[in-house]
Amino acid sequence: MKKKQILYVTLISILVLTGVSFSQDVTQVTFLSELDNKNIATYGDALIMFKLQSGSTVPAKGKKTSANESYALKGYTESDTLTKGMASLMTARYLDLDGSFMYLILDIQRYAYKACIANRIFTADGSENDKMSGPELIELFSKISDMKGGN
Repeated sequence: MKKKQILYVTLISILVLTGVSFSQDVTQVTFLSELDNKNIATYGDALIMFKLQSGSTVPAKGKKTSANESYALKGYTESDTLTKGMASLMTARYLDLDGSFMYLILDIQRYAYKACIANRIFTADGSENDKMSGPELIELFSKISDMKGGN
């Protein structure tokens, strides 16, 4: 029950912090609701969340998201399963993280994950190869919003 309450508070926080209100585009609310029910998030889900975080709107289903952003990863399709390493690399680029000397040298998932641990975005109880669920992705963006100052 407590975990469910935390999840709802996190979802509401994401809606408020990204500037999404119920009077705005229903597509955004629908997307977040569907994401909250996903057992495994995709790379495309992460791209959409970064767009929302940046103040952009969610594209309609079937339309491509921009791969020209600094957080976009090469070699992945929107349907690929999202791992903590992928999310860490996108987050580290988006927030311009430090905290890992090796990440500053090598811009790869393993060291981005360690930089995210150093910045308390992820905990050290997992691996960069762990798959992420929809609720975990929403929680990640709650932390990103806090670090960005609620932008």
